[in-house]
Amino acid sequence: MDKKDRHNLIHGWPVYLLFAVLIAVMVLLYRQKLIKHSNEPLSKLIAKNLQAGRSLQSIDQIINSRQSWEPTLPDWQGKTLPNLTFTLPDGQQKNLADYYGRQVVLLIGASWFPPFRLQIRELQELGEFAGDKNLTLIAAVAQPRQTAGALAMDNPGALEVVSVDFLPEPFSLPDGFPCTFFIDPQQRLKLAAVGLVPISHIRALASLSLPD
Repeated sequence: MDKKDRHNLIHGWPVYLLFAVLIAVMVLLYRQKLIKHSNEPLSKLIAKNLQAGRSLQSIDQIINSRQSWEPTLPDWQGKTLPNLTFTLPDGQQKNLADYYGRQVVLLIGASWFPPFRLQIRELQELGEFAGDKNLTLIAAVAQPRQTAGALAMDNPGALEVVSVDFLPEPFSLPDGFPCTFFIDPQQRLKLAAVGLVPISHIRALASLSLPD
């Protein structure tokens, strides 16, 4: 861990404490759900979660039903995002613009941060179950591409794990992480969320369109 990471770790303890509480709440909720549905297969539980997300018909409804995350960057909502450049584990470089015409869920965080890894697992479950051909799931770390490669090996599947050398605004603005950016096919921000976003909300936000 370099000096900058140590400084962020020391001075960011209030944020970490908040996420520790959020994780405890989510674990408790999942435990209660598993106890209630202990005889149901995991695929059926995920299907129910996705079905619950389909009842959310607007971004405002999703925000109002949140429990483990907070919306952020309201001034950027509906605006076109800058063209973020990132590097794949094999060294290939890509841009956010390469996914123009697709729904994009972009998760930004650090590989060593437990909530970030938990959110990756949520995205993995969504990608493996939904099989949406028009949805791209990306997890980005501001760390060397070798770190992204190791993270990708730990999380094989539909999720693309990448590294970034520079985060322009607004990707660098959220006060806290993991932060998830929900981006429409025209590269406009639908919503940015700090915290742990459940599958049902991710699925609902990925399918909703911004008003013209």
